[in-house]
Amino acid sequence: TAGRGEEENLAQSDFELMRSDIRTKKATMIADRMKFTDQEAAAFWPVYRQYETDLAAINDKKVSIMKDYMKHHESLNDKQAKQLADDVFEVDRRTLDLRTKCFSSLEKALPAKTIVRWLQLERRLQLLVDAQIAQNFPAIKK
Repeated sequence: TAGRGEEENLAQSDFELMRSDIRTKKATMIADRMKFTDQEAAAFWPVYRQYETDLAAINDKKVSIMKDYMKHHESLNDKQAKQLADDVFEVDRRTLDLRTKCFSSLEKALPAKTIVRWLQLERRLQLLVDAQIAQNFPAIKK
């Protein structure tokens, strides 16, 4: 049987595969739903690729927070709970800042309505992923 370390490495590699698969499916879904003109696509995709790179770094932090939480959720003290809240707020802030930055970059070349349609799609997809993760996430013990 696999040792504890091997199980964690397997879970990590499975998780990375899932993240990669989600990124690929997101790009395909965005292309299908947005139906960009050639000119819009030329403006959108470079910004989107940078967005995904920056978002991956933010999600690395999110994964780190989740892993730490899973290790300590049954024995979380007030200091750790405060740090958890601060870390989650920071991830949320960084995500919002990134979306704001992308909006500003895209606004130079695309109509605001088009950008907001993408942001709606982006948020819906993130909510679906977050809901799936939350399903298996234990609550903090009293």
